[in-house]
Amino acid sequence: MNMPVWTVAQMKAWEDTQNREGLSYAQMMEHAGSRAAKDLLCRFHSSQHTLILCGKGNNAGDGLVLARVLSLHDWPVTIMFLQGQQLSALAEANRKSLPVTVDCINVPQLHTVLPSVHLVVDAVYGTGFHGELPQAIERCFDAVSQADVFKVALDMPSGVAGDGEEIAAGSFQAQLTYVFQSLKPAHCLEHVRQLCGEIVRIDLLD
Repeated sequence: MNMPVWTVAQMKAWEDTQNREGLSYAQMMEHAGSRAAKDLLCRFHSSQHTLILCGKGNNAGDGLVLARVLSLHDWPVTIMFLQGQQLSALAEANRKSLPVTVDCINVPQLHTVLPSVHLVVDAVYGTGFHGELPQAIERCFDAVSQADVFKVALDMPSGVAGDGEEIAAGSFQAQLTYVFQSLKPAHCLEHVRQLCGEIVRIDLLD
């Protein structure tokens, strides 16, 4: 993979610089989610019922942008918040922008909705994860792993620390991972690459 590799700290510094120079965090989030959506729309020529698993931070915001764009292209979209309803400011702004056609469900409804889903998108943690996965999230990922769905991760399969120092048991298993702007050190580890599947880089610049 001929892509740049930046640590999580280097990526954060790059984003901070872009924000100071006029490309806002909100615009970068819009580019991340909308360009991932555009790639999915090219891959699948008919609408796919998509379940987006959201955390509460900016990775969830990327997922909510993705949800909005897919929904506007007449894809059925369902969102499940795995860390409660208190979202980061940018994520909350994108939740408020969702079309009314987007369904939001609670964790106990996962088994009811999974049989009708074609794609599952992991927008829970991104690169900032540390420690072990909460049991409820690990159980959710396990159910998804056993379902006949196409699995996508945004930036990093949840459960993997971006710099590669930790890989939690039960980390999300993707078939396609969209990395934003650069690879992170974890993407270069063989056992993490197996969790990522195909890796596609999304440019965040205008």
